[in-house]
Amino acid sequence: MPIVYACAASHAPGITAWAEAAPKEQSAVIGGAFGELARGLAAAKPDTILVLTSEHWANFFLDHASAFCIGRGEIFEGPVEPWLRIEKRQLPGNPALATRLLEHCYAHGFEPSHSHELKFDHGTMVPLSFLMPSPPTPCSIVPIYFNTLCPPRPSPKRCLELGRALRAALDHAPERIAIVATGGLSHDPGEINHGVIDTAFDAKFMARMTHPSLAELASYSDAELLAAGAGTLELLAWICLAGIMGAAANPRVIAYEPVKPWATGIGMIEYGSHASRA
Repeated sequence: MPIVYACAASHAPGITAWAEAAPKEQSAVIGGAFGELARGLAAAKPDTILVLTSEHWANFFLDHASAFCIGRGEIFEGPVEPWLRIEKRQLPGNPALATRLLEHCYAHGFEPSHSHELKFDHGTMVPLSFLMPSPPTPCSIVPIYFNTLCPPRPSPKRCLELGRALRAALDHAPERIAIVATGGLSHDPGEINHGVIDTAFDAKFMARMTHPSLAELASYSDAELLAAGAGTLELLAWICLAGIMGAAANPRVIAYEPVKPWATGIGMIEYGSHASRA
């Protein structure tokens, strides 16, 4: 069954934890953009959401750091942060789809790790709190985590190729699948440049996502992403999404705001339901 919906959105914890700190005009733009994505997702009626997200030491530490990890759990709970101002909830998983994706990856040159026990932090729960606001019968979730914390990390090229590999499996899945990529844009949380937002980098990256230019997305180096802040590495999930959706897709920018109090360039793009293969 074809992919029915896809989008990407930033997941800064300040969006919910200190929402009132942002200028009202910027907050209104971001709230409206999340509302637009939520309406698009609801209209697509997915059975499962594939969430491309980032690890923040909520599940793994230096004793285990894989490039990618697929969540196979029956239930996922989050957020782990009590200060996030998001009610803790349990979301159903889809172990059958997760296992099919895992086996497909192993058959096509990728060996991601996998876990039946993963907890969701702000990286997943902030966008889902807007996109799935306590639905009475929520669709299931399959997360894929990207190592953006400790080197060696997967390269943008490898993440794009993972997306291409996943696409073949997703096209043959019986479920109606939506994809949500989270993370970024430019930010340097807790580092020397905390609060610095590289709007020039963000504009170029969003342009490469929405034209799109897959070769240019794949050409990013660790150093180029890190120059815009350590948290900018979370855009590996967006690049994987671009690999899934292909060069013929026609995404559009829903919003972009450099929100200083949240120390992050907040961006959102939407593909809608017109998925196309590269």
